[in-house]
Amino acid sequence: MATQTTKRIGQRPVKKPVSKLDTLHDTWTVMKPFVHFSIKAVKVIAHALIFIVKHIPKPEEHKPARGKNDKIIKI
Repeated sequence: MATQTTKRIGQRPVKKPVSKLDTLHDTWTVMKPFVHFSIKAVKVIAHALIFIVKHIPKPEEHKPARGKNDKIIKI
């Protein structure tokens, strides 16, 4: 037969002590999706910043070309 456990009013059930490993495992299972999302978000931001920095025009590109237009006209 199955054993019966009787509960008495005013007594709390005995709790099993929680180990540090159990706590860390539970914490990791809860935080894992957030960690993966934040890593992907940081990668997207980093790639965007690299793209922006690579496409900033260089100062030497804005200098006027020396050629036919170097004549000065005085009126």
